This record gives sequence, structure tokens and C-alpha cells, in this order.
Amino acid sequence: MKYMGLPKKHNSTSLSKGKYNYLLFDSVLAFNKFVDEETLRLSVENKSRWVTVKEGSQHYINSNSDWFGTPTPKSIEALDNHRTFLGMPLLRKIQPKIKDKLTKYLEHLQDAVLPKPKIAYNDRGLGVFSFERASMAMFKNFPINTNTPIDTNVSQMNIELQNHQIQTSVKSVYAYFKDKQMSYPSLQLYIMAGANARIKGDELLYVGLACSELVAFMELRGISVEVNVLLGTSFLNQATMACIRVKRFQDKLDKNQLLLISSDPRYFRYRGFKALIALSNYFGLTIPSGLGRITADMGNGFVATLNPKGFVFEQSYAMDSAVKEVAQIIVNYKKQLAA
Repeated sequence: MKYMGLPKKHNSTSLSKGKYNYLLFDSVLAFNKFVDEETLRLSVENKSRWVTVKEGSQHYINSNSDWFGTPTPKSIEALDNHRTFLGMPLLRKIQPKIKDKLTKYLEHLQDAVLPKPKIAYNDRGLGVFSFERASMAMFKNFPINTNTPIDTNVSQMNIELQNHQIQTSVKSVYAYFKDKQMSYPSLQLYIMAGANARIKGDELLYVGLACSELVAFMELRGISVEVNVLLGTSFLNQATMACIRVKRFQDKLDKNQLLLISSDPRYFRYRGFKALIALSNYFGLTIPSGLGRITADMGNGFVATLNPKGFVFEQSYAMDSAVKEVAQIIVNYKKQLAA
């Protein structure tokens, strides 16, 4: 749901994980707006928690700590205005490595689980007309110029508008996906963001990077993917959560948005903490001084009550575990198709 004024409160109960208090947001922008506005209405106790977070953040900055990842941010203001996933040299090192690690899994899964559809051509008018293929052997009854993209477009429009009669010796000029499974259902993915205090800042990077590779793998196979990020905390035998949609089925993946809200320690350990306080305050709860904790399978428990057909990417703070989680989601998706 879009954030317009005060968002609707939701509650659900998991038999194994207890009570969930949660809000739904259609975008990161709506979520950030809610957090900033709710922070202005904090109770005395929750306001004290927010002051403590800011003081602690300043300490980490002054001590050049890796709490916010590397490099250390320069100021509290920089943290508060952080909206772009940047300034992390580790990102450039991790992304090619995680691609390499995934290769052996994805090669097997491509052959045995979810093969990538291949383009084939026919002469029966089935599919999309391929001008590029036909133009390779067009009869020169009139000039066909493909020297530049503009020349190619002009030639193509003349043909489509029937300004000229043409012939081609290539008969199979209609492209289609061969052996494509038209019955593949869409996939709704939920990512548990953040980490508890023992996790180093840069270790948060793996979950978002692995998820972006998973989205690319599935969409190349014609599978529409929706991506939601879960941000929450657990205390007093209940969890308080925000479910933020960062990609609709029809949208291309915005890697910056995904990485920012799911994996960026600068975001999570400042604005994310601010969000945990705001969410708790909105539900009339006083968040503990330690801001609660992320419990094991908290994301799985939540999604089981919200959307049993959703797939959950739980926390993975090392390359091997993140890669294996990607592979397992693909396998589980295929199993769901066969059920």
C-alpha cells in the first residue's frame, strides 16, 4: 500500500514465531517519509533511544570504526542524507567474486532446473518479425541502408509502411522463444535486511548482491520477480516489521535501491535504526535500549503469515552462504511448480 498520511497497522500471528506488527510500503520513498514524520512524534522513552543512536554513531565516526562499513562516513549529516549505495570499495571486489561462485550452481540449474529459453526463427508468421535477419538477404530492388542506426530505422519504416516492395531469400524471419515454458508463475521475493551487532559492516553486502544475481537469473527465463525488503526487530515476544517493495513485477531492478535498503550498513545502522524506533513508536511500543534483535528465521516466519507462496532470502553474511541461498531458492521455486 502507498503511504498517504498514516499507514494502516497490520498484525498477524505465526504458530512458531509469535506475533508480528507490520506496515506495508509501496516504495523506499514512502518508507523514508513515514520514518521521518513518525520520528517527530516519538514518546519520551523512544526519543531517548534515538538520541543514544545518534551519540553512538558519532562515536563510531570519531573512532574511524568499520561499524558503517568502509570507508567510515564523515558526519552524522552524511548518514542522515545517505540515499545512494556508494563509497564502498569492497563492492567492486565482491560482485565479480559472487558471480564466479554462482557460475557452477547456475550452470547446473540452467541445464537441470530452469533452462534459459533459446531464440528460434520460423517462416509461419509466429513471433516477432526480425528486420535484421531479413535484411541480410533482401533483394536490391531499392537501396537498403544499414550503415547507421538511423539509416536502418528509415529502411525498416519504409518496408513496414509498404513504401517499397521487397523480397528476401531468408524465409525464417519471425523470432520466438523455443521451448519456453509459458506456465512459469511470477516470483515474490522477500529479503531480511540488516544484521545484529556482532556482524561487521561490510558483511552486510552479500545479501543484496546475491539477490540481484537471482533476479537477473529468473527474469532471463521470462519469470516476473517482485522484490520486497523486510526491516524489523524483535522484543517482548513479538516482532515489529516494515515490508518495503523495491521492485514491482513489471519494473527493471534498481540495484541502488535494493543494495541501499537491504545491504548498506550506512543506511541500516543509522536510518534503519531510526526506522526501528519509529515503527515501534507507531505501534505504541517502547523499544529496548539495544533496539531488540533479529531472531533466526524471523523473515521466514513473517512471510509464512503474509504470503505463504513467497520466497525468503534470510541473512547471509558470507559469500558461500549467500550463493547457496540463491541456488536453494531456485530449486525450491522449481519444486513449487511441480507440486
